Amino acid sequence: MTKFFCSLLVSLLAATALPARDITLLEGEYKMTWGPECCVDPMKFAGMSGGDSILVFVKDINGYAQCSVRDKQNGWKEVSPALSYFLVKGNFAFEVSDSLAHAMRHHSLMFSGTNFTITKVVLRTKRPSDTRVGYDDLCDKQASWRTKQIYQMLRDIYGKKSISCSMAEVNWNYKEAGYVKTWTGKYPAMNGFDYIHLTYGWEPYKDITPVKEWWDMGGLVTICWHWRAPSTEAEWNAYQKDSIKDPPSFIGFYAPGGGSPVTEFSPKEAVKEGTWQHDFLMADLKKVADRLEILQDSGIVVLWRPFHEAAGNSGIYGDGKAWFWWGADGPEPCKQLWHIMYNYFHERGLHNLIWVWNCQINDDEWYPGDDYVDIIGRDLYNYTATPKDNADEQAKYNSASWSFEFMHTYYPHKMLTLSECGNSPMMTDQWDAGAKWLYAMPWYHYQYTMGQKHQWAGSDWWNNWFKMDNVITLDDMRALRAQYLGQETTGITNPKVYNAAANGDNAWYNLSGMRIKEPTQKGIYVHNGCKIVVK
Repeated sequence: MTKFFCSLLVSLLAATALPARDITLLEGEYKMTWGPECCVDPMKFAGMSGGDSILVFVKDINGYAQCSVRDKQNGWKEVSPALSYFLVKGNFAFEVSDSLAHAMRHHSLMFSGTNFTITKVVLRTKRPSDTRVGYDDLCDKQASWRTKQIYQMLRDIYGKKSISCSMAEVNWNYKEAGYVKTWTGKYPAMNGFDYIHLTYGWEPYKDITPVKEWWDMGGLVTICWHWRAPSTEAEWNAYQKDSIKDPPSFIGFYAPGGGSPVTEFSPKEAVKEGTWQHDFLMADLKKVADRLEILQDSGIVVLWRPFHEAAGNSGIYGDGKAWFWWGADGPEPCKQLWHIMYNYFHERGLHNLIWVWNCQINDDEWYPGDDYVDIIGRDLYNYTATPKDNADEQAKYNSASWSFEFMHTYYPHKMLTLSECGNSPMMTDQWDAGAKWLYAMPWYHYQYTMGQKHQWAGSDWWNNWFKMDNVITLDDMRALRAQYLGQETTGITNPKVYNAAANGDNAWYNLSGMRIKEPTQKGIYVHNGCKIVVK
């Protein structure tokens, strides 16, 4: 074993004549123990790949000095038999294999042992350093003038100010924004919408009234899509046959085991031409593109966030899984879905979109690529602002500031946003800790009543944010829109509340927010904005 490391070190030192650069991972004096005292954070060696080398410089070597190089996050898991319990006679080095680079990509590299001291750890790589400056241009090179101007505005304010954002209750309104106005006296600058009901024959998305009102006031618009998909070809066929009048509807968007309502729709089949799943995919892409086109025709720019939370917690826990159907078959089909959507929208002439991808941490294999993504978002619920103790690794994963730093390390040329959040630390704490999100959007509280405790972000949270000098409210956004787009907002300061019943919609809803034709079972339902008990 000693001969192996000595010969390897000689070959590595001889290779210094070749173009290479050294990245210091650790420097100091670390007396070896069998505990986790000497670790290298994965953000220090982001981008490590096969063919790189790690050089370790040591001193104070005593009798029978031993070392093991392990994976701290996985319970001190062995990463290579050659790197376990080897004798240390002096400085040593080891080459990074592809398997080691993959295993350690997001994990702490831990050095343990006895009878010697580490003074320095260096990563030697021939990979060129990243010399790009600033944030990438829009991936859509044919983006409309308005889209380019909005994107330039985002780049100009990023890191200096943060855009406040509310989320529509279920799909197509700005009720939550009204709560914020009541609490703070001001509206948030952006509102989120959802195409969640696109499957149904009664879906409201051809009437863009709520979105246009918000845009005309000077606000920004972001849209996601809880995309419902059929589990079987029979469901899809039945839907097509009856699609003209009152069709049977499929409701699932969760993958099996991810939540409810569930679907067994397969993304790996959907990306194959000639399958019924692909037929459904393209039919729904046409449907949503038709509706996005209506927004484009009205001059509305959309921060478009499809396939959100695709990896679920599959990259964080060994037994984790994707939550939604688009991630059910792993990263490759999911990336193909993104590319199919992007290319189809481009062919359709949709150039009013700013593309937002959802990072779930440790999921870079799911990333569609720089040429398909403009902004990277993170969804965080029930987490703390900063870890109290660096030894508490789980606290890091729950930390807004750590998530921001992690994302910036792996995606340094993309703006970062808190695309969903709830039960979050105050924005002042997040900002002070270094989490300078482009925007933050707490999720909605279904059927919220003023005066009750908000499920995700109440008056104290919003008032804390709106007292910050760097927050952007609707008033501020209206001024920015005038600067970047010219005077094209209506100046409305008190929008009408979009009420479905007032617009002739007498539909029934269950307590999950699902629209139904009429109650068929006992229970509590919502009709014309009121809760009704059906006996």
